[in-house]
Amino acid sequence: MNRRYRVLRALACLAACIAGAMSSGPALAYFDHYLGGTIVGTLTPAQVTALTDVFRRTLEQGADGTRVAFRLPPDARERQVEGSFTPMHSRHDRGDRCRQLRSEFRRAGETEAWTGWYCKEKNGEWKSRKLRL
Repeated sequence: MNRRYRVLRALACLAACIAGAMSSGPALAYFDHYLGGTIVGTLTPAQVTALTDVFRRTLEQGADGTRVAFRLPPDARERQVEGSFTPMHSRHDRGDRCRQLRSEFRRAGETEAWTGWYCKEKNGEWKSRKLRL
């Protein structure tokens, strides 16, 4: 699975968490289509690479409540994407370390904000997850 798809899938799962329904298959296709009109869904491969690095570093090292700003390379139309990741809370779920992350994106006067939980699985990957209460 390529890096862009993994980031889009994680954010699609995040959108599903916000809606309160974790699923795959047709729902994922819906969210891929839904994300097509968003800042996140239209990032270039270079932007996704840069974003993924900040995303992982923030989840690994960012202190709860501390905003980590980023600026991505401009796209083909010279539009700059800026934003931040802020870890909100940390806890354990099903034996995994989990962090609630708020994401903010800005590009050419548009803004987006996403919030969701990500858990570090045994293989070291951070995956979006709906936590047990």
